[in-house]
Amino acid sequence: MNWSNYKYNLADAVMMEQDGSTNYRDLAKAIAGILLTIADQGAYVPLVNAVLDAIPDDWWTDDPDYVDSWYTLAKNDTGRRDGARANGWVTVEPYYVQGF
Repeated sequence: MNWSNYKYNLADAVMMEQDGSTNYRDLAKAIAGILLTIADQGAYVPLVNAVLDAIPDDWWTDDPDYVDSWYTLAKNDTGRRDGARANGWVTVEPYYVQGF
């Protein structure tokens, strides 16, 4: 964190889980098609695909998820800090980068 960008020596932090935005609709279609073919019910593949296509895109997409927040982290804080929702923790300590 570059503290020179802040008016005060305090900051908040948020942790997010990055899922890669994978869309699982095609995987569900492939599995359904294989299972229906194995069960000799291949005629139902178009029906199953139509049902899967009717489900909204955001239901299938694994978007980034909120994990936790840390409020009022001070510039010179040190040690472990548990998140506000107790879903995560961070260890903070000052780290100084020498200028050119």
